[in-house]
Formats: sequence, C-alpha cells, structure tokens
Amino acid sequence: MNKREKAMAFHSQGYNCAQSVFLAFCDDLSISAVDAARLSLPFGGGMGQMRETCGALTGAFMVLGMTDAAGTPPTHVEKAACYARVRLFAEKFHAQNGSMLCRELLAKAQADGRAKNCHELVGSTAEELEKFLNQAEDSLS
Repeated sequence: MNKREKAMAFHSQGYNCAQSVFLAFCDDLSISAVDAARLSLPFGGGMGQMRETCGALTGAFMVLGMTDAAGTPPTHVEKAACYARVRLFAEKFHAQNGSMLCRELLAKAQADGRAKNCHELVGSTAEELEKFLNQAEDSLS
C-alpha cells in the first residue's frame, strides 16, 4: 500500500487530516502509531478546528521535521535547512490546491459543489510528500 492509500485509509477510519498524513509515514519515522496519532491530533480542522493551516499540510510538516530531526538542539544551519524544505513543500501544496488554509480549501470545495475535499487532500498530500522525500533522497545519492 502506498502512502496515498495509507493516508486515505486512516482518514476513512476517522483520523483527522493531520493524523492521517502523519500516520501514513510513522513506520518510516521510528514512531509508534499511538504516539503519532496523539501528537498530531491537535492539528486537525486547520489547527484545533480553527480552520487555519490545512491539517494534511501540518501532518506533512511533522513528517519533514521528523526526517530532519537529529535529537539534539539543532544548529542554525539545520533549522534553516528544515525551514527551507517546509517552505518548498508548502509552495508546492499551495500551487496545487490554491491555498494552504483549511477554511479556503473548504470554501473552494463547497463552491465546486462538494461538501468537503479533505479525503482527497489527505491522499494527494501524502502522495506528494512521498515524491518530495524520494526526490530529496535521490539528490543526496
């Protein structure tokens, strides 16, 4: 099962958008599914249902943080590298979806005649993140 399918399966089980994306990658990150679900819970609904940054996107940011984390206080260079990757992924997300804000993404779905687009966003975000991470690995080899 690829990351898109995993994320969508978690979402179908009732996990929020952030949890679904983060859980799709937890096996690769040496974090238990229980801890991943608990850690990412507050980020659903655009940060605690405030309809701010999309939960699928914040779940992706958490994955990026876990792939960059050294377990010690990061240097300025390490922080800058992580922030640059987050910005790059955010720019890709925005270009593909027209916004990074939950309320705007939901409004766009409603204008298109759909109640929500969360399930598809969860899948596409996980899929794009998988590609993004693989491209980063390929550039290091």
